Amino acid sequence: MENSAKNEDGGLRERKRLITRAAICNTARELTTDRGLNGFTVEELCEQVGISRRTFFNYFPTKEDAILGHSDGHRPDDLVDAFIASAGSVPLLEALVDFAAAAGGRLAMTRDEFAQLHAVMQREPQLLVKLFGDSAVKQKEFAALIARRESMAADDPRAIMAAQLIGQLAWQSTHAFFSGEEGPSFRQILDSQIDAARYLFADDTHHTTSEGTP
Repeated sequence: MENSAKNEDGGLRERKRLITRAAICNTARELTTDRGLNGFTVEELCEQVGISRRTFFNYFPTKEDAILGHSDGHRPDDLVDAFIASAGSVPLLEALVDFAAAAGGRLAMTRDEFAQLHAVMQREPQLLVKLFGDSAVKQKEFAALIARRESMAADDPRAIMAAQLIGQLAWQSTHAFFSGEEGPSFRQILDSQIDAARYLFADDTHHTTSEGTP
């Protein structure tokens, strides 16, 4: 019973954390859409959410990070551990797809929130610089993780290419999932992107014209 109570307390704390985090992000995006990036302060944001500055900085290092939803930003340890442990028993591409699908399945963002973020980017396009800058850092870290699993050097071009390819396919799948109506799951969309890549790199691919001739 004691362990059960601890689990319930931990689950409640996690739900509260996610609710607070979502409130910070949503309010930051609303304020940015209404006033622009420089039209409000962290103090005003905290007042609207009902939190202290200290609480805000427990979640995000900057106002821009709150707008973008960057966070407590590392890959979940359980997914990393499973990815590394699968070396030797699961082919790299399959392990990468499983990793990307599991990570994508944990995205804490609704379609409305994704549309809201897109509107913010249109209002403040300089946020794209930060978004892609952070993405480049994460991509480098992802390449190092792949290299570690495959016992390669951290700068091995194969690891770098794998990180770039899977990262791009995951982003395409994320955009397709959030931009569309209710339909295929994130995993189904990602699998279709992977199938397209398989076709491109297949050794026995015979390209044909629109009339069906080589």
